[in-house]
Amino acid sequence: MKRIVLGSFVAALALFVFGAAFWTCPIPYAYVEKASADDSELGRLLRNALPNDGVYLIPSPANAPETAMALYRQGPVATIHYRRGGAEPMAPSLFVTGFLHGWVTTFLLALLLHLAAPPRFGQRLLLVALAGIAVTNYTVLNDGIYSFQPWPWLLLNAAYDAAAFLMAGLVLAGIVKPGAPAPPAIRVK
Repeated sequence: MKRIVLGSFVAALALFVFGAAFWTCPIPYAYVEKASADDSELGRLLRNALPNDGVYLIPSPANAPETAMALYRQGPVATIHYRRGGAEPMAPSLFVTGFLHGWVTTFLLALLLHLAAPPRFGQRLLLVALAGIAVTNYTVLNDGIYSFQPWPWLLLNAAYDAAAFLMAGLVLAGIVKPGAPAPPAIRVK
């Protein structure tokens, strides 16, 4: 259990540092981010149109089906994650929560490695990397199919997630090693 806790903690630290470096670098955003014509005016319009914090789907599923279909075809189509009162982007609590989120993730991956017990480093690394790619494929890329989110943004997030899982895999594969082999199972005829 020590190796699971230690490995997951060190892997979470690696993820935290990698995430900070990746998401504070302006290069990824240069290829996927689109600026509005006027952030202040758009903010004012959103405050007038959206009454509460939450996720808004445009067009809204609350529309009658035939209206929703017409609005989808006409456009625009958007998913808006909305906080009416704003947020502090560099709040310490944000980083603490982010680190804990990463640690829970790496702890679960460490448990997976412990249970699967692949004997070689490369096998352990591959197991974590493939788990990460599978999760990323299903969760992140899903938004391009069903939520009409732009593919460049989703591919950037998927590439980040895949690299993060690879980094976590490198750390976990080096620390979370299989224990003594289990005794052979007894076969009953």
